[in-house]
Amino acid sequence: MKHLFLIPTVVLIVAGPLKAQSTYKLDAGHTLVEFNVERFMVGEVTGKFKVFEGEVELGEDGTLTTASLQIESISLDTDHEVRDGHLRSAIWLDTENHPKITFVSTRVFEEEGRQYLEGNLTIKGSTRPIQLAFDMKGPFEDPTGATTIGLVSDLVIDRQNYGISFSKLMDNGELFIGNEVRIRIRALAIAN
Repeated sequence: MKHLFLIPTVVLIVAGPLKAQSTYKLDAGHTLVEFNVERFMVGEVTGKFKVFEGEVELGEDGTLTTASLQIESISLDTDHEVRDGHLRSAIWLDTENHPKITFVSTRVFEEEGRQYLEGNLTIKGSTRPIQLAFDMKGPFEDPTGATTIGLVSDLVIDRQNYGISFSKLMDNGELFIGNEVRIRIRALAIAN
């Protein structure tokens, strides 16, 4: 059985430019925090987190200045009840003792035309600095009259860096479950 881990990233979708407001909250109904991991070298397991909240701050010029995300680790869902139970167990995410996965930005910068967030990602009690590229659209007024922004980010982490160290080998010497966890975030955030 393949086990995986996902960490959230934020993506926001929008329509029609406006003056920026400072604080935007993630709209959980229009935000995806998804992960996938290689399983048995021939397939992947994909899952998502269903319960999370996050905030994005924009400066007066409309650029992103800070971001944070808190995920309820028990809310992971891979569409397989038994696998989800394994992933919640102490060997993987240990959701009983570590109910939250968090990201808090420490810096935003641009390099070679791309925007990046640096920050601290905490999973299973281990905090590590990460850097992730992101794309942002907006702020815009959407058809409902709300001021929104859209964010998209994809990143890869090594689960071993977060104490998720299950490393059983198959007969050919390859890992049952890959170490790389690919995280995909597509987010919509709405101004307060």
